[in-house]
Amino acid sequence: MKRIEREKVIRNAYRSIILALTACCIFLGVVLVVHELAREYEVEKLNQKLNAKGVVENQEGQYVGVELFLPEEIYVAEGVTLELYNAQVSSLGTKIANYNVKWTCAIGKNMQRKFSITGTSDLVGEYPLIFTIFDDNGAQVATASTRLKVVKDLSEEQKHFSLLTIGDSLSCNTATYEQLNLRTDNQIIYMGTRGVGGSLTEARRGFSAANYLTDAPYTMEDPHEDVQPFYDKETDSFSWRHYKEKTGFHPDAIELFLGTNGLDVDPKENGDNIAAIVKNIHEEDPDLPIYLVHTIYPANQDGIGSWNNKGQALYGDRYKYDEDQKVFHLMTYLEETLKDENYLYFVPASICHDSANNFDTEEVPVNPHSDEMMEVPTDAVHPGRAGYEQIADCLYSVICGTKAKWE
Repeated sequence: MKRIEREKVIRNAYRSIILALTACCIFLGVVLVVHELAREYEVEKLNQKLNAKGVVENQEGQYVGVELFLPEEIYVAEGVTLELYNAQVSSLGTKIANYNVKWTCAIGKNMQRKFSITGTSDLVGEYPLIFTIFDDNGAQVATASTRLKVVKDLSEEQKHFSLLTIGDSLSCNTATYEQLNLRTDNQIIYMGTRGVGGSLTEARRGFSAANYLTDAPYTMEDPHEDVQPFYDKETDSFSWRHYKEKTGFHPDAIELFLGTNGLDVDPKENGDNIAAIVKNIHEEDPDLPIYLVHTIYPANQDGIGSWNNKGQALYGDRYKYDEDQKVFHLMTYLEETLKDENYLYFVPASICHDSANNFDTEEVPVNPHSDEMMEVPTDAVHPGRAGYEQIADCLYSVICGTKAKWE
């Protein structure tokens, strides 16, 4: 009798253990299901957040879209204040405001929308500079780095050299040449067949690199040209040799500032045309220094959308984010395409020009029936005087940092 009762107790204990284990398994299963649902919910929230910030998921399930660019070296000359703008070192453009960003360097100022550094004699030297983007949780999204070089100003002897500018309308403003003259005590000798103020140049409004590769005429301003002077009938293209023979100009250095005319979503055609000019010059003069200026970002959407000529919209179908993408990808394409070219020096005006504030503005009503006014850029492409001076300072800093390599 006692043995039967003992077996009954054991069986009941087994049942209790089995029930307990079953309950634990059910509980763990519920926890896992809830955890998976929560994970999927968080992933969906993250996807929505990233999509809102311009980041997309590729076929491998990895997040892409945040591209950064900093050149290998950034030069800052004594007496120059150089700034790098967050929205212009990233393919995100102004969408970068949705992120947390940080500049890391032993010198300079890590500010809300930019990094700022003033070159002084006691700071002359080389410093690592790092740019990092973080999400709202503090996780690193992307990072890029460069070598910041604070360099000495040119000596009085070094300030005397000749410069020939090949460009578009962004090289047709006197402020650029006046700022360079200020930096060099008026010792630069400008060369070219056209004039901007008191300086000679080869800048033509509306011209692209493609125009310089063909027999394009120039009629936007006097004097008109039946064929631009770099075109050689024998080669049916741009010829630096032909130009020198025709004009007698033999500059110490060339500034090549093209790209705005010809901008496209795919930078290849525009970039290859610019590269073709570089290659042709160096085929004739391998040691001739070329300063390739990266074209600048446009004004804000109000400037892009309202820019007109006698009521005719000039950029009516364009969108700020798309235009920023075109500039960013042309810059990176040129850097990659021409990275092995000797005596070629990139001028990072694209990231050092304050495109958020340098365009001249006018006050207009916020709507037709309001007395409240707003500032709207009057031009989408051409900055005010401060913009041209900033571009000139960027160019001058690169010249200060590289002139010893070619003089």
